[in-house]
Amino acid sequence: MPAAPAVPPLAALPLFASLAPDALAAIAPRLEPREFARDDVIFFEGEPPHWLYLVAHGHVKQIKHSVDGRDIILHIAMPGDLIGGVAAFGRRPHPFTAQAMAPTAVWRVAGADYAAIMDAHPTVARWTIDDLAERLVEAHETMKSLAVERVERRIARQLVKLAQRSGNPTPGGVMIGIPLARQDVADLAGTTVETAIRVLSRWRRTGWLDTVDGCLVVARLDRLEALVEDAG
Repeated sequence: MPAAPAVPPLAALPLFASLAPDALAAIAPRLEPREFARDDVIFFEGEPPHWLYLVAHGHVKQIKHSVDGRDIILHIAMPGDLIGGVAAFGRRPHPFTAQAMAPTAVWRVAGADYAAIMDAHPTVARWTIDDLAERLVEAHETMKSLAVERVERRIARQLVKLAQRSGNPTPGGVMIGIPLARQDVADLAGTTVETAIRVLSRWRRTGWLDTVDGCLVVARLDRLEALVEDAG
């Protein structure tokens, strides 16, 4: 199994981009680098929130476990994203499981230390509030989608979102730069893997999707976007 990449410097994180070198040097002792291999669990749903994590490299899926045993991926964290905000705002248990989707490097910081960093640096506090607000809106949109949208539209919505967040233009379309298994697609859309396979296979036959080097390529992003916007 390949090792996780080395943890990049703090200055590479958008969260700390506005801080001067002396400020970065002052907060650096509060943060600890950690590396995770693919499929490693960073923390489990229900665990006490001892640490808050900043993704430096790799991808982390945030999984909600349902009572019927089905998992739902609430969000895929990318480099620069914050995970485990409850460690800084309250002491409730983690509301989801965080699992590395690829070799991943993070900086971790104790909740009390992160709160102190926000007190000392208002730009960090504002960035954190904006990030948590965005995650809250996304969670509400996900719940609405699961409740009222048909499965094809839910899958299209997730692929469009990932193409916009992590897509790399290629001659064949937009390659999603995240290692997505078919089960991941199913968990993102709140459906079974069998249903996800049927939908993805149909879109491949119609030329909307392709797979290159194990990554999904959205060949017809316009078609998926139209499906997302279709109220029918």
